[in-house]
Amino acid sequence: MSQEFTDYYGSNIRLLEKHHPLVWKYITKIQPEPVGQITAASNGNPNLIATDSQGNSRVLHNEANPEKESADFLETIAIDHKGFVAILGMGLCYSILNILKQRPQLQFLAIFELDPGIFIQALRYTDLSSVLQDPRLILGIGTETKISETLAKASRTLQLEDANIFHHQPSFSFNPKGYARLKEDLFAHINGLNVGGATTRILGKNFLNNRFKHITTIHHHLLLEHIQNKFDGVPAILVAGGPSLDKNIHLLKQAQEKAVIIAVDTVLPALLKNGVHPHFLTCIDANDLTFEKFADLIPEIKDIALICSSWVNPKTPKIFPADQVFWTFTGQPMEAWLNSLLGGKYLTGGASTVAHLNLIAAHLLGCDPIIFIGQDLAYPSSVSSSHAKGTVLQGSSPKDAVTSHVQGETVTGINGEILRTNRSFLGMKDFFEANIAASDKNHINATEGGANIEGTKIMTLQEALDTHCKITIDTTRHLKNFYSTAKPISADSMLAQFDRMLHKIQLLQKTIKKADEIASSLLKELTKSQKTGTPIRSFDMLNLPQKKQINKIDTVHKNLDNTLDVWKILEEITMEGLKESERQKQDISILENNPEKYIEWLLKNLNRLSGINKARKETLALLAKNLNMVMSFHQKETKYLKQINNGSQTEQNRLSLARLYMDSKNYYMAKPLLEELCRTMPKSGEVYFYLGCSALQSNMLKKADHYFQTAIKHDPNLKKQIEAYLRELGDEFLKFAQYFKTQPGRELSVKYMVLKGLRYDPTHSELKKDMETILKKDMEKIKSDMDTDNYQASAELIGKWHQTAMDQPNLLTSLPFELTGNIFLFQGKLFLSQKNYPNALLSLKKAMEYSPTDPDIHAAIIDTLFVTNDFNGAIEALSIAIKLDTKFAAYWETIGDSLQSADQNEDAILAYEKCFVHLPDNINLLRKMGDCYMALDQLEAARAAYELLKTKMKSLTDK
Repeated sequence: MSQEFTDYYGSNIRLLEKHHPLVWKYITKIQPEPVGQITAASNGNPNLIATDSQGNSRVLHNEANPEKESADFLETIAIDHKGFVAILGMGLCYSILNILKQRPQLQFLAIFELDPGIFIQALRYTDLSSVLQDPRLILGIGTETKISETLAKASRTLQLEDANIFHHQPSFSFNPKGYARLKEDLFAHINGLNVGGATTRILGKNFLNNRFKHITTIHHHLLLEHIQNKFDGVPAILVAGGPSLDKNIHLLKQAQEKAVIIAVDTVLPALLKNGVHPHFLTCIDANDLTFEKFADLIPEIKDIALICSSWVNPKTPKIFPADQVFWTFTGQPMEAWLNSLLGGKYLTGGASTVAHLNLIAAHLLGCDPIIFIGQDLAYPSSVSSSHAKGTVLQGSSPKDAVTSHVQGETVTGINGEILRTNRSFLGMKDFFEANIAASDKNHINATEGGANIEGTKIMTLQEALDTHCKITIDTTRHLKNFYSTAKPISADSMLAQFDRMLHKIQLLQKTIKKADEIASSLLKELTKSQKTGTPIRSFDMLNLPQKKQINKIDTVHKNLDNTLDVWKILEEITMEGLKESERQKQDISILENNPEKYIEWLLKNLNRLSGINKARKETLALLAKNLNMVMSFHQKETKYLKQINNGSQTEQNRLSLARLYMDSKNYYMAKPLLEELCRTMPKSGEVYFYLGCSALQSNMLKKADHYFQTAIKHDPNLKKQIEAYLRELGDEFLKFAQYFKTQPGRELSVKYMVLKGLRYDPTHSELKKDMETILKKDMEKIKSDMDTDNYQASAELIGKWHQTAMDQPNLLTSLPFELTGNIFLFQGKLFLSQKNYPNALLSLKKAMEYSPTDPDIHAAIIDTLFVTNDFNGAIEALSIAIKLDTKFAAYWETIGDSLQSADQNEDAILAYEKCFVHLPDNINLLRKMGDCYMALDQLEAARAAYELLKTKMKSLTDK
């Protein structure tokens, strides 16, 4: 039946050769046979029927109207989609015929067809002339398609824009396994680029600024490659934070000096809690918030070296008490440039997680064997948490973390079981397996549960320790000895290159300014022409000065574009500007070759170039600022150190050097200088101020307060500076708290950040508001639990608030007294439920100080005193309570009842009388008094009580 349809093969194959030469070369080389049978659909257009591997006949398009799928796909692609779309499977290519035409802002459309024989049918029976000529079309044909190469020209778009993957469902039915695998591989590639691009767009400036903050002092540290093979043949234990770590972390102490322990930064609290001090801690996170995961432990940290990526948050290497810091650089242009200037030869490509950096470091150190623990890479069915205890910032990881991140992927566990996982873990697993395959070292997976990592031997941690970690090697001493004798990094070459770069930046800034001036003048003229309706349909219709201006702009921008050495290293901070430029280019291309739109096309091009220049100016200014900062720091540091070494004004130059370190927030470097100055300049308020700041950053609040008070004593003017510093810290923790408010299930982290911020600045109004809101919510929960006698449900919560109230009483002064009183009231009630009466009484009396009129507190105190047989105290407390509220007089009735039942009738009468004085409407008291008199044979008194009762009752009846 094929002869009934127009044959487009000749014209299509010529266009394929011209516009998609690699696909054309592949097709002409393998010469695939057409697959399936062409039939006529109800509307007369070609349709394709093919037989799958199971022998089933599959119709690849709608039997009545094959073109319908084009409209169906269009409905799923937003009209203003500015990114990337991939369609898996094509059949006769009906799906793509209108997409490029009706989605003009779409930057790329990629079509994948696994069967070349089906593509041959499309070339023959579908007119693809319009789509094959569109530069936005990408073709991936055959099962051997390399996705990274096929999508190379769309890489920038995938980094900057949204991407969607759609399925040609009949093709999926025809080859389900093949297209499922293609979908998985394609998603992994796109996701990697998109996540990486988004991270760079969002954090690009942070990355750059962080690097230069570290570059100022990197000459005091070493590159990781400087310790290459220094632990050759020594076992290494790589500690990650998977939930399985809880099962064997207690065994690690056995390996303390018998192996090199390399841990990701998040597990440090859990390790220290188990008495384990890792030898290396790997850190890569650019956000200062990460530092808070171990900030509270700074006073406990000793003899732990850091391995840091160049973009790591500034706090970690500047505050963490590490005497050895090692730096790594990736192959990214900025990273490679800086590494080369520092004399580095080794680039740690692919270290996108701290766990990756663990393995890279172990390989570089020459360690063998390399033992993994806590490297789950999956979610074992018996575990509901995604992380080990103590590795999540305040509280446990959210219980829904597992289900919310699993996307249907599975992996084989170390015991052969099938486990749930996600794409991120699979990517990490691939990284480990590739690096293990390329290594000649032995690798052991001692993770208890989790995914199987190909290339590793599976052992329990105890077996691994017993087999490989038997000899004491004194890792800590060995590392110290090496570091003390290592040749420091020379900054001379770097500074010289920075100086040359600054000169180049100045020239570029002048060139950009010139280009902008020309473009601004031309834009005014052309805009005026457009408004007056002067027809300009081509370049030739411009006047001579305008032509010269355009040529000049083209030349200047080509020269700017050719300065690749500068723009390449600034790539990560120009991405946002590039994103806008690429979008504009796509809009502009729609106007191209349309004479009626020439003036609009030209104006948009000029505006786009102006936008590019704006981004260039901003990034050049940022780079220049950082380069100047580094050079200024080095000049000052060199000057001060030279004068100190020459014995010239030693104390003053030491103070200037300490000031330089403190201004750049290099707290740990400043500390020994300040401690020395404290001895030689004991009356310097500035020295004590800096010591206070350093102590605060190291979580030593009492010591910091002492230093600040001493600073004010020597220089009262420092009080405002101290208050400003504390406010700055309060603001920082407010920002952390605000971030966690946007994250589901992180209420404990919000509370932690608010309370910690208030430890620094108890007067911070916004933090105090947050604390009041949090406290009210917690008090409501505690009250609800206590009302149902479920004291244990809130025991921990009560205890934490009580501890906070005792440790930081100044925090409570601005809160409503009732709230603060409730903290001590509920703590008292908890003690009562535990029969801990002395502490209950202490807490209740403390509650009384804040809420002296709270009836619950009075009642609890009275009850406690009676229970402990302190009758005098109880009576005294009761008298005070009755003055506040006569309802408390009801206690006298209870006392009277107790005395009466013990045949102490005289005392019972006194109790009933005291109650009756305050509660005269309680006429039942008269009966009880009459009964007591009767028991005492005081008949007249009894008769009087009963008569009065009778009168009262009649009075009530008459009413």
